[in-house]
Amino acid sequence: MRREHNQSLLDGKVNCFRICAVGMERIITVDGQEIAYDREETVLEICENNGIKIPHMCFQKNFTPSGHCGLCVIELSKNSAESDWVPVLACLLPPKEGMVLRTHSKVIAAVRELAGQLTLRSHPCDCDFCEKFGDCELRKIYNRTGFGFTRAIEDGKHQKPILSRISERFLLDREKCTNCGLCVTFFREELGEYFLHSVLKPNGQARLELYPGASYRPEGYLLNAIEICPYNAIVDAESLGLPPPWQLRVVDGISTESSRGNNIKIFVQGDEILYVKPRKNPNVADYIPDRVRDIFRNNGKNRSDYPLLHGQKTEIREIILFILSKLGFGHRCAMICSGSLSLENMLLVSQLADLLGAKIFVKNRRRERDGWLISRDGNTNIRGALVTQVIKGEAVDDFSEVEQMIFGRQIQTLIVFDEDVLALGFSKENFAKVDTITFTCHGNETAKNSHVVLPICSIFEEHGHFISDNFLLQRFHRAVTRGTEAKPLWRWLAMIENIYLGKSTAEIESQSIESIWNFMEKSFPEFRDIRFAELPPVGIFLDHNRFKNYPFIA
Repeated sequence: MRREHNQSLLDGKVNCFRICAVGMERIITVDGQEIAYDREETVLEICENNGIKIPHMCFQKNFTPSGHCGLCVIELSKNSAESDWVPVLACLLPPKEGMVLRTHSKVIAAVRELAGQLTLRSHPCDCDFCEKFGDCELRKIYNRTGFGFTRAIEDGKHQKPILSRISERFLLDREKCTNCGLCVTFFREELGEYFLHSVLKPNGQARLELYPGASYRPEGYLLNAIEICPYNAIVDAESLGLPPPWQLRVVDGISTESSRGNNIKIFVQGDEILYVKPRKNPNVADYIPDRVRDIFRNNGKNRSDYPLLHGQKTEIREIILFILSKLGFGHRCAMICSGSLSLENMLLVSQLADLLGAKIFVKNRRRERDGWLISRDGNTNIRGALVTQVIKGEAVDDFSEVEQMIFGRQIQTLIVFDEDVLALGFSKENFAKVDTITFTCHGNETAKNSHVVLPICSIFEEHGHFISDNFLLQRFHRAVTRGTEAKPLWRWLAMIENIYLGKSTAEIESQSIESIWNFMEKSFPEFRDIRFAELPPVGIFLDHNRFKNYPFIA
């Protein structure tokens, strides 16, 4: 059965980025993407900070760049003509407003290959015995760029490629490949894709090759062939040079890219996520969309790490006092909440809303589905919002009702939970008319224009539960921690609510996620007879009869 794919969510992220970047002063264009920069001193730093990979060996931040390795070559456009692209070293190139660059071309590939061969000409092939194996930058670079050769030369005349590049993300170890055909079958029968095929060579041997005209698309499911292959012959270029899974800590997680509840395994070294792979679950699928493998890459970018009051880093006590002054008696309040918060976070949002008499709005993120694991609902946990009564009907298509309430002076305080409402069309003029309190994981336009900003943990930094679009209750676990003042949202809300109610310090500190789980078990009929501590890794389906008449519940 052929799977239909789309890029609507990715496009939404790009549009959000562009909205945030438009108001900034200095912009360069790299591979057709406009990138705003601030304090970076070189183009290489800008690209690294924005997820654009440029190979390099001799560059290290905070050191004077030398350009010795020559691997970071890119091209600078003088004019629009093809002949006017000039090779330059990214580590030595200071950014300039309006600069147009590209990181891939035939010239760039040729220069990098020559530079790589010069680097490798005396490098021994002792990777299996080297103590740096698994953490070798050189191994990463020469495998990704395709110019690496072994030094295991029997007669002194022949060189053998380590890996063959099939496409942008696919590498093939031909020594390991047995031409079993499982990957070809997976592409054609499961995905309906003609991506790889087996070619009979003149010497009578079969050889796996890229299908004519085929190319890798990040919005598909092609990378699942890595797990399909029984011989580990298909390799993701992004994982080269990283430690193998058996050397890493593995944490069970859930993808936030879809309300289907796609299961993932997160591989962690220390407090760094190295890669993500699918986690088999018969209640969901054995696969994940390809873009889910890269969701962790934005976890550390542009983070909100410290409490801010009027844009200045401030002690938590002062910020809490300011918040309480804006939530006092007579202050009318409204809330805008992300539909991708965990159950625990949504419960505390709902309780605070009841305490303040505030109405909650959740943005609808409808999109085209692909018939498989990318659902029509772009919110990860909208069913959890129903169960915890964050919403009592369908999510809203826009925030016009909130803006009308502000215009009519019906509300004085707006609380935003992990949404960039200004990027979603909320009027900046109306936003400025009320006191704004924003809980956010990453910096954005809404946070920049808020009176108070409180940093919260990402999905990789806390425990919690989601309910998928077919009411499958699943748990995810904390993979990493951050050495900052960011906290899980529920902990901020519990602190504010308890102080608001005049509870003692001991009562505030005793609040735990276990107590939230226990409360939910007793308070909601969907969780009756379910013990959260005994929840199986594959999850459990909930009885959702009380929601069967909702128009968007299928």
